[in-house]
Amino acid sequence: MDSFVLWGVAALMAVVTAWLLRKGSAVKTLTDAGLVLFLLAMMASMFLSAVIYLYFPSLVTIFELVALNMISMSLGLIPILTALFRGDKPLDETRKGSHFSSRSIVFAAVIALALLSEVFMGWTFGIVSGVASTTSQSVFSSLVESTSSYWFVFTMAAEMAVTLYLVGGRFPRSFRWLVALQTAIMVLSPTAFANSSWAYWALWGNSGAMIVAIILIFEYLYRNRTVSTGALSYLLRLMGAYSLMMAGLFVWLLYGDALLFVLSVVAEMVVYFTIVLDEKRLVSPPLQGWLSMPKWAFGLLLSLFLAEFFMGGALDALANGTSYFTGLPFASLSGSVLTILGAAFYDFIVFVSSITASFLFLAMMGLEMGALVVFKIRYARETETKIRLVLLLVAYAIYSLFLPVFVLGAVLPSIPWIGWSMGIGTAGALAPAVILALVGTYLISGGLSFLFGSRQLCSLFCTAALMYQGTAIDAMSSFNRTSGLGRKYLTSRIPSAYKVVVTLVWGSLLVGAVLSYLTSVGVVDVTVFGADTGYFLYAFYFSFLWYIVWIMTPFVGTYGCATTGVCGWGAFNQLISRVGLFRIKVRDSDTCSSCKTKDCAKVCPVGLTDMPGAFIEKGEFRSFKCIGVGDCVSACPYNNVFFFDVRNWIRMKLNMPLPPLAEPLGNGSEAPIDFRAARNDTS
Repeated sequence: MDSFVLWGVAALMAVVTAWLLRKGSAVKTLTDAGLVLFLLAMMASMFLSAVIYLYFPSLVTIFELVALNMISMSLGLIPILTALFRGDKPLDETRKGSHFSSRSIVFAAVIALALLSEVFMGWTFGIVSGVASTTSQSVFSSLVESTSSYWFVFTMAAEMAVTLYLVGGRFPRSFRWLVALQTAIMVLSPTAFANSSWAYWALWGNSGAMIVAIILIFEYLYRNRTVSTGALSYLLRLMGAYSLMMAGLFVWLLYGDALLFVLSVVAEMVVYFTIVLDEKRLVSPPLQGWLSMPKWAFGLLLSLFLAEFFMGGALDALANGTSYFTGLPFASLSGSVLTILGAAFYDFIVFVSSITASFLFLAMMGLEMGALVVFKIRYARETETKIRLVLLLVAYAIYSLFLPVFVLGAVLPSIPWIGWSMGIGTAGALAPAVILALVGTYLISGGLSFLFGSRQLCSLFCTAALMYQGTAIDAMSSFNRTSGLGRKYLTSRIPSAYKVVVTLVWGSLLVGAVLSYLTSVGVVDVTVFGADTGYFLYAFYFSFLWYIVWIMTPFVGTYGCATTGVCGWGAFNQLISRVGLFRIKVRDSDTCSSCKTKDCAKVCPVGLTDMPGAFIEKGEFRSFKCIGVGDCVSACPYNNVFFFDVRNWIRMKLNMPLPPLAEPLGNGSEAPIDFRAARNDTS
């Protein structure tokens, strides 16, 4: 019966708070603001008094709390009395000369009071229901225990749901779905119940909802290249809150401390309330193209990666137990200063790679980026491009998930396979038993690159292909032209920085492979804090450095791995491709001469801006950097560009004609057809 009453009060408070938030979003005068703030302050003061009484139950405390509530209500009446005696004023005119508008100050006060009310209510009900204690726990521990329980998170979720019902019609369509997902994520808080089954299924559901939210965010950005600054701010703050949330769940699973998770819930609610109170910011000017904001895009990718990183870590801990992390082969932090620094760096790489190389992390990234690839398949014009993208999805599932985890990782952990991760010896210790397999891998992959180009790896088998070719990430190819560092890698020219990086990468791979081999046969005993040199290089290059380059896309452009030389395996295949049969050709050079847009170069995710000149002069384009993504083929408004590889070479030798030239899509004076452009989704 007591629980029924508590739930009834909680539900009532959720509805009242949601109603006050709706009223708060419409305040125009000092009187309106005063009424909303007065009611919220009264609620917060009431539940704070309840908490104090539960800790110090006495008649004296009651009288003191009555006095406290009278004082707080008197303070809450100040705006109303001011408006009564000095005249009501529009909010925007009550703080002239200030850096903050009066509306923003009122909104901040509304958010603060609403959150305080819910925190104190959750704390009160947590103590009354026995979730928290006033005797066996410290005040701080009791507060954290209560606010991580269902009394707090479910009430907050109820507020979100009711508010969405009341004001959801004001949101653009995509944001209504996003807010609904926020509500679902709040409901699926694993800390809500002290029950392992709930924690298990709630974390899976929470992660699934977050994956859908991330996909929705990226597809929204792809469809809307120009967005209001308010929407950009909301999306970045939301992803930041989710990063904090997943970090909080990771810490909670490992150490049982829910403080960071509670802070993330509060942060998420601040983000939510900000939009509820001022939803016009989602569509109102000023508008800005997010592709011209590399710092913002970097923040989005960074927060996405951190959210996925800690989500993967939390699921790894849930699926495999906390021993998954406590049992990692960390190096001892003892000895000289240099030894301690080296061990700390090694431990950091071990920790990061234990998550980024795990099945669950790669599966989640595959789901998110794979969904964007599926969207791109819808926009692609050429059947060959559609087929390649489908094969890309299949290759990721087989090569990045199925083979390493279910076959090679369990049965043949030291045997390499097609697509040797980052270069010689980086997927396993280099022992005599795998020399032939290693050589065979390079011969087969090199042969495929000679016949079909390095696209067989860099645009198909490699994990990077999936991460870079989805719609919104693919749209970031504009950073190749606009970012300072990205412009240095434009055209087919091989910059000196590339030469230095690829030399260091291949030098380290060769040295690591030799040391791995000599250690395996007993000639030397060289390891990196006990780890095989090949394994360590794999962890460093593929499970750490590659993600750094991916996050830095707004500054280095897309496919930073290919353009900077950080991937030794890709550089090998690019070299073979350059001397092989693969190239990009045009059916009619005159068409390229009259083309005014040069869309083929604009969309190139590697930044090969010299492509049109080569088409005009030679009728074909060959480049060490070209990895055959195919955006240039799809973007050509005249259907003039096509791939030339062993298939066309055979046609040529047999005097078979190439496919006929399709009718032009324009005469050059019309706006070019952007195969990636999408309709605006702000309805």
